[in-house]
Amino acid sequence: MKLGFVLREAVRGLGRNITMTIALVITTAISLALLATGFLVTGMASDTRDIYLDRTEVMIQFDEETSASDPDCSSEACLEVRNLLEEADGIDSVTYRSREESYERFVEVFAETDPLLVAETSPDALPAALHVRLSDPLDPSPLDPVRDLPQVDTVVDQIEDVRGATDNLNAVRNATFLVAAIQTVAAIFLIANMVQIAAYNRRDEISIMRMVGASRWFTQAPFVLEAVLATLAGAVLATVGLFLGKELVIDDALHSLYASRVLAPVTTNDIWVIAPVVAVLGVVFSAVTAQVALRLHVRK
Repeated sequence: MKLGFVLREAVRGLGRNITMTIALVITTAISLALLATGFLVTGMASDTRDIYLDRTEVMIQFDEETSASDPDCSSEACLEVRNLLEEADGIDSVTYRSREESYERFVEVFAETDPLLVAETSPDALPAALHVRLSDPLDPSPLDPVRDLPQVDTVVDQIEDVRGATDNLNAVRNATFLVAAIQTVAAIFLIANMVQIAAYNRRDEISIMRMVGASRWFTQAPFVLEAVLATLAGAVLATVGLFLGKELVIDDALHSLYASRVLAPVTTNDIWVIAPVVAVLGVVFSAVTAQVALRLHVRK
């Protein structure tokens, strides 16, 4: 009976302040959607990094003399580098690619995407190289013994490309969290105003209830529940927005990047996992905010 009364009073309160309720639902929905987007982008950045790390390798490029004269890494200069790498801890594999093989691979990769670059690149423009896969791509220290050898011209570490891709996603995530924080501040003021106005409008009723023995919890619960219900409505709206945004905007815009595995996709399952977590956070936050606002109102 008591719970039914509290629920009815909360629903009635939402109806009395319909304009503020709508504003709170929309503001909460935007805040929770942005918060969820930040979490989704965080997961995308982590998955994207894993994609890149899985295919990342380091190229130990040789000088002109070695590149021009060694087709199979049989020279003393090449063997010295190869042996040092194979004996080092943290090296998964070492593969030699001659100048000719490097050019063939270059043509294979860029023939369709940039034929002009292929036409302007001579077969002897690319150096011979050892392609090294590290056990931990984020730890290049196993390469230190060969970096300063005279026959080594350049060490090309693709991990910088990984850092660049994930840094861009992290920047998007940080911007999303920042905007979500600003929206959250707006939601705090809306919740506080809503419950204080509702409590003020019903001050005579609350005083009578307290005089006949109603507990503080019983008189304040409807106002807290108003904020919680509005937040739940905002959470539902935010979840619907996330699904629509994914299906109608994100998937179409990033389809080619997903297909080529440049970016890890955001899946429907990701949203189903994040949405309840964000909704619970929003409900707890709104309940605490409403309770604090009521206590401050009572003290006035």
